[in-house]
Amino acid sequence: MFKIIILFILISGIVPVNALTAEGDMTSHLICPCECAMIISTCDCSTAIQVKKEINSMKEVSFSEKQIFSALQAEYGKEILAHPEKASSMSLWMGGISLAFVFVLLGYIITKRPNLRIRPDIPDKQKYEQLFEEEYQKFVSEVEEK
Repeated sequence: MFKIIILFILISGIVPVNALTAEGDMTSHLICPCECAMIISTCDCSTAIQVKKEINSMKEVSFSEKQIFSALQAEYGKEILAHPEKASSMSLWMGGISLAFVFVLLGYIITKRPNLRIRPDIPDKQKYEQLFEEEYQKFVSEVEEK
């Protein structure tokens, strides 16, 4: 039974699904260069048909997908790619890392800064306590006299 199915496929000339979808896969990543701005696989304008023919002719010459994309990009510009290549994100990484470093450094400086609300040890503390007690007693005695 399996041999009969294979023989039928070979005789009838049924094209494998991969061969049909290969062009569709490529054209689904391209935008039509005319004013319609549709994806080439769904666009039926003359420009899209021309681009599809160019893709088929490049495939017949056995161009790879990357070669086809670069040839179309050279002819129509970067706008033909539906998802253009992203620019290098190295500057973003460096900016993020430097900001993180700055924030860690600021956090360290803020936490190690002396707290001005906490009074340091006062030299001759006993002398000042004794002076305070004398003045307080003097004040209390004046208030009691009145």
